[in-house]
Amino acid sequence: MESLRDIRQEIKSTKATQQIMLTMKMISSARIRKAQQMMLDGRPFAHKMAEMIDSLRKDIQAPDSELRKNSAYRFFDNTDTAKNSVMLILITADKGLCGSFNANVLRETLKWLRANEEKEKYIFIIGKKGRDFLKRLKIPRLHIIGELIGIFPKASYAHATMIKDAILQAGTKYNISTVHLIYNDFKSMASQKLVSKDFLPFDFDEIEGDKDLSDITFEPSMLAVFLVLIPRYLGATLYSVLLESQAAELAARMNAMESASKNAGEIVDNLSVKLNKVRQATITNELTEIVSGANALN
Repeated sequence: MESLRDIRQEIKSTKATQQIMLTMKMISSARIRKAQQMMLDGRPFAHKMAEMIDSLRKDIQAPDSELRKNSAYRFFDNTDTAKNSVMLILITADKGLCGSFNANVLRETLKWLRANEEKEKYIFIIGKKGRDFLKRLKIPRLHIIGELIGIFPKASYAHATMIKDAILQAGTKYNISTVHLIYNDFKSMASQKLVSKDFLPFDFDEIEGDKDLSDITFEPSMLAVFLVLIPRYLGATLYSVLLESQAAELAARMNAMESASKNAGEIVDNLSVKLNKVRQATITNELTEIVSGANALN
């Protein structure tokens, strides 16, 4: 049987852990308001940028489009691109204690790696958990071309620009056919949605907007406009994705810490009951010994 001292020490340790969890929950709760507002503010811009490209779909895909002659056209059609090189943008958290947030992303990453086993895989990692996970793997034809660690919960457009530049450079250098995204999307304070989708080539079917716009005249040319528009679209979309993942992480950590704190409280209650039982048993044994000793003297 455990001693009273051991049980009291266990209760003290559990209460200390519970206090840490409550503190982490409060920190996440305070940060998520700002992260959620940043996420909501970033959505319209990213959506309008995508709508702008989608509204010009016919001009982009026209057989006589001057964009077809430029390397930028690979962002809209990869039929002429070699299929043996693919790229992944992986977004995880820098820390744990956020439920299944990281596990879901890493599990999906393994599926992507298996699906592209025979291809050259180029990965840009955001988040320490994803970096540590991939560096432990011994997978052939896997190349980590960049990483961003410690940017959450202060992700900025500058970080999105760094990822965008890596995509543009890798696309040309390694003749990338597809850029894939894996991250957690913020749905509500109680749930996050795992997203695994092709980021490039651009998927026109994803956008819901006004697609019946009148003809547009480009100055100085359509090619010049698109060469400016494409990087802006990539940066805006990636920034929106970073903000979604940031808010989802904070919400997941807040929920995980709330659940863990509740479980710690239940453990303390059970230990308190156990403490009382052990103390009562100790008192009963002592009384029994006293009565037995008194009877022996008589």
